[in-house]
Amino acid sequence: MDIVLGVSMAPSSIQMVVLEGEYADGATVEEDTFDVTDADDPATATGPDQVISAILGTREGAVDAGLELSSIGVTWTDHLEAAALRDALAAHRIDNVMLVSAFLAAAALAQNVGGAMGYERTAVLLVEPDTATLAVVETSDGSIPDVYKQQIHAESYGDAAEQLSAMVGGMEKLELPPGGLFLVGSGIDVAPLKPVLQSTTFLDVSVAEEPETALARGAALASANAPLFASSTAALAYAQDPGTGAVDQYSLPEYLYVPLGPESGDDELAYSAVGDDDADSPTVVIEKLFLPEESQPKRRPVLLVGSGLAVVGISAVLALEIALAIGIRTTGTVALQPTPGQHLIVPEQAPAPAPVQASEPLAKLSQPAPVAA
Repeated sequence: MDIVLGVSMAPSSIQMVVLEGEYADGATVEEDTFDVTDADDPATATGPDQVISAILGTREGAVDAGLELSSIGVTWTDHLEAAALRDALAAHRIDNVMLVSAFLAAAALAQNVGGAMGYERTAVLLVEPDTATLAVVETSDGSIPDVYKQQIHAESYGDAAEQLSAMVGGMEKLELPPGGLFLVGSGIDVAPLKPVLQSTTFLDVSVAEEPETALARGAALASANAPLFASSTAALAYAQDPGTGAVDQYSLPEYLYVPLGPESGDDELAYSAVGDDDADSPTVVIEKLFLPEESQPKRRPVLLVGSGLAVVGISAVLALEIALAIGIRTTGTVALQPTPGQHLIVPEQAPAPAPVQASEPLAKLSQPAPVAA
């Protein structure tokens, strides 16, 4: 059985989810959230280090369980951490990892939701601490024909809701309006915004059932359905600087692979971006202008121990409980499920980077042909 790993890397926490299916369209196998340790303490691991450890642990767990980890998607909010993760992936020779911005992860999730709801088009509103991005995603091919972005100057949810309502109101003027609006937050609790937006638009407004892992799910979907972005030329304009037109290479998705040795004429890069017209997309530096209200304690899945706990150790009693829980799962692929007491999301200590040895380079992953919007 194929599985897909999705990771959302935020400055203070990391969310992870494992989904069944080559295209991440199956049931949830596991999901977890753990806090990032203090990056100022040299004795502790940073966010990118913990992502690396979690990826390695998940790969090992998948092999032991007889599962195929077909793709990995990682979304991020801080472009500096994204660059550090990119370097760490190359240093540890971890390939087949797709890095996507929060916006494109949200777009991938919106396409999936639109398909489930029977929408031809779905509007997605990504709310970040100081910006909001509104886009329309075609369900059939994942293309993004319309995208709007603006700064949010607000000190409260009321101020933010007023500005977001004005953005959403423009959906009524579209020649081909979407069937619904999907609300996603990145560093923002969007639950208080839903009723306000619902009262100002004819669209059905929905949010993810588990908003904490929504972007991780989007990253998994994006990595498993790469053509979503090949046809999304409007994604380039999503974060383009309106004054200079400059774009940042970190914003659009790229698959990473690690060559064993450079060929003559190469730039000796440790990673390679998939060639497309959108390879230079911009990054938004996040500075919070309004803070979310204190949220309720997060509901933890029953069958999870948690990758964060796995880093410091799992007690024998808790491992036994989870072994029994996994043993009684009723699915059509019982023989392919992890063995009792085993977890797919289990970070391990990342090994030291292996020395580079000259040899034939690995074949680059090809980008799917663009699909017309």
